[in-house]
Amino acid sequence: MAESIEPNNSESFLSLRQPSNEDDEKFIAGISSPYEAAKLRSCSHSRSAESYHSPVTFSWRAFWKTFIYENLPPVFLSPLAALVLEGSKSRAWHVIQNRGLCSISTKHHSIGTIISSWLIVYPASWLLTTALLLVLFSEPATLQNIDTFQIVLAYLLLFMRRLIISVKYAYFREEDLERLCLPAPDWDDRKTQRRLVGQGWANPAQFPGLIEDEITCAMDENDICLQGIPVTMDPQLVQDLSQHDSSPLFPAKTSSTREDEISSGFFLFNIINSVYQTYFVARYRAIIYPCMLAIPATPLLVRSYYDVNLFGVTPAEQLVTAASILGFMLGFQLLFFGLICAIDFERRYQTGKKLGDIVKYPGILVSSIFADSKAAVANNRHIFIDLQRRANVFGWMNARKVLRSFGDAFYLRIQAYTSILIFYSLFCIGILNLIVWTEMRHHISTIYVIAMIITIISGISLFAIYKAIKLQSLSEEHRDFVRNQLFILEEEIWELKLSGADNARIIDLQSAKALLEQVDESIHYKELIYKPTTILGYAANNGIIGSVMGLVITGCLFAIQGFTSTGISYDQLGWFNF
Repeated sequence: MAESIEPNNSESFLSLRQPSNEDDEKFIAGISSPYEAAKLRSCSHSRSAESYHSPVTFSWRAFWKTFIYENLPPVFLSPLAALVLEGSKSRAWHVIQNRGLCSISTKHHSIGTIISSWLIVYPASWLLTTALLLVLFSEPATLQNIDTFQIVLAYLLLFMRRLIISVKYAYFREEDLERLCLPAPDWDDRKTQRRLVGQGWANPAQFPGLIEDEITCAMDENDICLQGIPVTMDPQLVQDLSQHDSSPLFPAKTSSTREDEISSGFFLFNIINSVYQTYFVARYRAIIYPCMLAIPATPLLVRSYYDVNLFGVTPAEQLVTAASILGFMLGFQLLFFGLICAIDFERRYQTGKKLGDIVKYPGILVSSIFADSKAAVANNRHIFIDLQRRANVFGWMNARKVLRSFGDAFYLRIQAYTSILIFYSLFCIGILNLIVWTEMRHHISTIYVIAMIITIISGISLFAIYKAIKLQSLSEEHRDFVRNQLFILEEEIWELKLSGADNARIIDLQSAKALLEQVDESIHYKELIYKPTTILGYAANNGIIGSVMGLVITGCLFAIQGFTSTGISYDQLGWFNF
């Protein structure tokens, strides 16, 4: 029986099933076998099936609604759109505040968020929109010192940001979309930050209960209660592990565990926590910050070299130039999104690798999961789950299923964001070829800024793709390990049969073998065919990175050919002699 249960101090924002160790223990006490814990809905008689979280899906309705909100000018038109689309003034008011369409309520936002919205976000949107309209509909003579392509590129960066936001809300769970229409505290600034890839998901340690919430959602989506599925280990190791701090939601011992057993939810939570508690962004600051500055600085430096007025002559030219520079500065958000994509793929790889290594003898060091285990380092203690035991195979595979679905609401967005970044790079390559082959009027600074954007955005996109491929290949590695275990088990079973060994041991190995065969099929189908890590809608593999690199390199070489064949030249001020 479990020890006394501590209260759950981790802050939760789930709107369906509120995780609680009391409810979990009540459910566990009512099951008679671990397999019932893998049928959470049917075995939980006290709750309706609808109260559990369903798998995350893409909502086109939420996408297009957000797309409208984000692409209409904030404060002026987007709130009017909310009044039309939401159906009631009350819902519209909370949507306007929670989505930041016109942030004025301190109940929904902090003072800092409101100030930054009115000083940076809204003016940037107005300025870029005004500048684009001015360039498109003004007489060319009024903007002689302006290169139209630069404001187009800057506005596209803003558009890509809006597209990313639209994808974000499209992957929101239905209950979260509904809470956006409700007054605080059902939704507020803290909950918004919690759902952001660049804030909550980038640094879960700053948002108590976020990891627990996402594991709970993942268990619900797979119809599994990991706390009710034990794995067998050395009794002394089980006792030692039970002394380490863990989330009250995922204790080492529950009513389903015996002396030599430990909850599979316990080791999965601590594996995830050991990786996600580290703030990975910090190690990339030396690279990301110079890249952020390089794009807006490039056109200014090139113009300065050609001794051209940096911001134009007339007020209209100065407005457009300022808008272009501001748009390029806002491009740092795309770079940050690309970095977070790469980081999340890496974190998932590390958690998956630990979960795979724990079943490979001698397992993983206790210190690799628990930072406070100094004694374990001295004693070189390992955690090992032997897959020759049927119960361990069952527990490990269910933990694996939950891990694959962990943070799905973020994971699906991250895969989409990586694809968006690639499309932006390819679009810039298309603009470069358009300029060169059609010999349109442009300033040489535009060529340099396009080259800089392609280099940086493509570089970080390829980095993210590399991490995605690394993650996806882990499934193939684990499947290879499982198939090797099956091979060894088959030989061991036959040797035991031929030697007349104890029949109980043979039956145990046969049952473990039968489950491992199902594990092999599950990994093959779900992780390699049905739901692999995807980029541009295709499974992440060496072929996809080769295709992306091929498109980028081919597009750039085609543009270079255009420069040489058309004989493009520039005057002393850097303008194309067309």
